[in-house]
Amino acid sequence: MSANIVGIGTRKVTLLGNPVLRKVLRKLKPDEIRSEEIRRLVQEMAVTMDEYDGVGVAGNQVGEDLSVFVMGLPKGTKRHPDGIELTVVFNPVIKPIGDEFEEDWEGCLSVPDLRGKVRRHSKLELTGHGLDGKPFKRTYEGFPARVVQHETDHLNGLVYLDRMDGLKTLSYMSEIGRRG
Repeated sequence: MSANIVGIGTRKVTLLGNPVLRKVLRKLKPDEIRSEEIRRLVQEMAVTMDEYDGVGVAGNQVGEDLSVFVMGLPKGTKRHPDGIELTVVFNPVIKPIGDEFEEDWEGCLSVPDLRGKVRRHSKLELTGHGLDGKPFKRTYEGFPARVVQHETDHLNGLVYLDRMDGLKTLSYMSEIGRRG
């Protein structure tokens, strides 16, 4: 991904236990979104996501009490060969489409090295504001829909562990790889 921008640094990812991960984050107004300060924050979030090898990162994961997430993944990766376009979302609202669910492995930059199976909606409609402060609406399904739900949960003070049906699938990445 080309998120590495000259002069933009990486932020440290907030780990589980930090109170900001359990806060419902503050929504931004369109004029706030268009500010230089927020533009720089979003650039730092994109660089941080790359540096930590993430697919998404939320405002509270970089220590900010702001309702924003960044997601993206280059094409051709094992995680999702189609990739995910680099996307910035402020004040997201998700609406499930249909009654289909998928259960799959999830991890989180704030809970390093652990993964667990989480049941999520297969398809959804996402509304929010883009970096220009204008509202938008998009439809996601499959893995990108999972990422949207995961990041939106962060903005509401939740982590994927809260969505797991018990902890029986909670595993270290190194052990998942051994099971094939």
